[in-house]
Amino acid sequence: MNTGKIHIFLQTLPEDLRYALRIFRKNRSFTVVALLSLAIAIGANTAIFSVIHAVLLRPLPYDDPQQLTMIWTSYPLAKISRAPASGPQLDEMRKRSRLFKGIAGIWVSNLPLVGEGEPEVVKQAQVTADFFSVLGVHAAVGRTFLPEEEGASRNPVAVISDGLWRRRYGSDPGIMGKTIRTARGQFTVVGVLPHGFELLFPADAAVPTEIQVWSPFSSPLGQRRRDVGFLRMIGRLNPGVTVSQGQAELDSITRDLRSQFPEFASDQIAVQVIPLQADAMKEVRSPLLALFVGVSLVVLIACANITHLLLAFANERVREITMRAALGATRSRILRQLLTENLLLAMMGGLAGLGLAAMLLKTLPLLSPGAVPRLSEVTINIPTLLFAAGLCLVTGVIFGLAPALEASKVDMVSSLKSVGKNLMPSRRRLRRLLVLAEVTFAFILLNGAGLMLRTFVHLLRVDPGFEPNGVLTFTISLPGSRYSDDGKVTGFFRQLEKDLSVLPGVQAAGSTSHVPLDEFSNWYNYYYPEGASEDQQKTQMADLRCISASYFQTMKIPLLSGRYFNETDDVAHPRVVVVDDLLAQTAWPGQSALGKKLNVEAINEGEFKQVWVEVVGVVKHVDYQSLVRQGRPQVYHPYLQSPRGNLPMSFVVRTAGSPTSLTQPVKQTIAHIDKDLPITRMRSLDDLVATARSRTRFTTLLSGILGVIAMFLACVGIYGVTSYSVAQATNEIGIRMALGAHRVDILRLVVWQSMNFVVLGVLLGAICSAALAPTFSSLLFQVKPIDMLTFNSVVALLLVIGLLACVLPAMRASRVDPMTALRYE
Repeated sequence: MNTGKIHIFLQTLPEDLRYALRIFRKNRSFTVVALLSLAIAIGANTAIFSVIHAVLLRPLPYDDPQQLTMIWTSYPLAKISRAPASGPQLDEMRKRSRLFKGIAGIWVSNLPLVGEGEPEVVKQAQVTADFFSVLGVHAAVGRTFLPEEEGASRNPVAVISDGLWRRRYGSDPGIMGKTIRTARGQFTVVGVLPHGFELLFPADAAVPTEIQVWSPFSSPLGQRRRDVGFLRMIGRLNPGVTVSQGQAELDSITRDLRSQFPEFASDQIAVQVIPLQADAMKEVRSPLLALFVGVSLVVLIACANITHLLLAFANERVREITMRAALGATRSRILRQLLTENLLLAMMGGLAGLGLAAMLLKTLPLLSPGAVPRLSEVTINIPTLLFAAGLCLVTGVIFGLAPALEASKVDMVSSLKSVGKNLMPSRRRLRRLLVLAEVTFAFILLNGAGLMLRTFVHLLRVDPGFEPNGVLTFTISLPGSRYSDDGKVTGFFRQLEKDLSVLPGVQAAGSTSHVPLDEFSNWYNYYYPEGASEDQQKTQMADLRCISASYFQTMKIPLLSGRYFNETDDVAHPRVVVVDDLLAQTAWPGQSALGKKLNVEAINEGEFKQVWVEVVGVVKHVDYQSLVRQGRPQVYHPYLQSPRGNLPMSFVVRTAGSPTSLTQPVKQTIAHIDKDLPITRMRSLDDLVATARSRTRFTTLLSGILGVIAMFLACVGIYGVTSYSVAQATNEIGIRMALGAHRVDILRLVVWQSMNFVVLGVLLGAICSAALAPTFSSLLFQVKPIDMLTFNSVVALLLVIGLLACVLPAMRASRVDPMTALRYE
């Protein structure tokens, strides 16, 4: 386009826009339907893009986040690929690596705060001194850690979160150098982290996003046991170093470690290096991308519908366009006017869609809290606005180009001689192809929604191995200053359990080291049965749990054989365990597990050691990590034989009523024993189960909404095309009826002609859905990607809806008066 044409375009643009607005005001029904379709499609698409941009595309809030990696330890013999590292393993990697700028470790636990304000328990992270420099985070006030502060047991220091600083210490500007009192001693505050800082790790790393207190490890990591993994490792690559190069270097280092240290050789340890951004968001990537594909299909269906409307609308304007052409308007001028109208319509729909998107973004976090990380941070920002503008431009061209081209090439002679006829060249095939596309896309969306619905139904039916209804849980960490030996600790827990069990409405009370479906804690290690060869001793891992004697009864975990624990299972008697049915079948297939000997890790004299135990009971497997993936086998130790010292213990209290009704009585009971004891993570087991279902519920809900929208738009499209075809064929129908055709014949003819493309669309949609089936597999649970019940249901639904959309215009056609129709001929 040369300068003169650009000048003419700019001169005529305001006139074209004013004329377009007059056209829209004059044809309000068309405008409202078109804008509503566009607003729904663009609004949904923009909202999902905003989520994808914030969660998947926006860099993590650290310095040069593309250099950050997760470093996982693998145990090939036990088929464990994402395990923590031991202290010596991390220490050796830090010393030997040259391609990593730094490798840091973190371990998170509960920390009771005492002193100022009410006692409370917060999350504490023990980290290597270089953790914040590796992560790329700087203190907002003060500093982070110095190298010499790692491994120093005297004069411990801490960095606290901005939230804790404001909430507990009143934003005290003099906080630097002051001490905070905890159940593990005093820490000198040296820094406060920035406002809004959160730690974004993969969900299976068991590292919470909000940590309130950070401190360096108090003892040298290199002096700890090589066979005890507890550290989550992150690495920062040097500039210009790729992940594959970093992986190769750590592989070489790991081979050297296996050759030098027997513990690493027997475990056959390996490592995986994964970009932190990809790893942190891996659980939500597939659902979000699937939803984005879904909303894109909704946009295409909406474009097809608006194209129908514009084709019909353009036919009504043929005489107007012909008169403009007769008065000297060129085809390019007419085409520009029509495209301006279409783009203006798209922009108006886009503005309405932005408003809808803003409302959706406020609603999404409420639909399923915690389902998607960083969801609360999603906003309408510059990238979102640019995406919405581009989407408006593309949709305006998609739905407006064909009708504009059609309308701009009307034959003036034919149009000026005709009145009340279809003055545009026939585009019946184009309209039918649009219906074909709509039905195909609708089938894909409805099939995806059906699969997710079936998945969620199966998830609701999952037996987690315990009965969550009516159970309140909370966690207690006893301060070492007042509970310095195992006798005092076990005495406290036994007394508290006894007092809780006699509260009004309480049916049972128990305690455990790990609550099911609590994502921020775990304990597992190798096990092997008596008689296992040396090669077999490092091939199986199990989750390990310390529980009180009444835990199984409180949780209603079924006993399959043998017995539960009792009060005589203490340090004065031989060590015993209860195992789940999964471990019993794996260790002793076809045999009874009762009386068998098992080598497992236990707490012995305050340390984690491998010991021999006897199996006295078998219980049902419990879902501790996930409802959709089978976890490791489980071994339960009686708490009296493996006291956890000052490590946290969680209580479970069952009531016939609402668990929340126990909140105050439980707090009062604990305060009666120790008024300064903080309580944390008080919630019902139902809440934990609901959280475990949240991500699937979120995806199911949104995919269901998209499926309903697609079905509605497809129905409108089928109805619109059939109605338009009937209106254009009125004369033909009149002739047929004048020649003897019955109303049933006309009804059958119209329905058959319209349903041909509906049936073809259903068939094509089924083929496309089958081809896309593998992409759904990661989102499904106990449902095959090609599920015949879902397929058949979607086929039946679309055929019924398509038939209804065709029958109504067909019935109107069958009632045409032949004389009236022929009068216009």
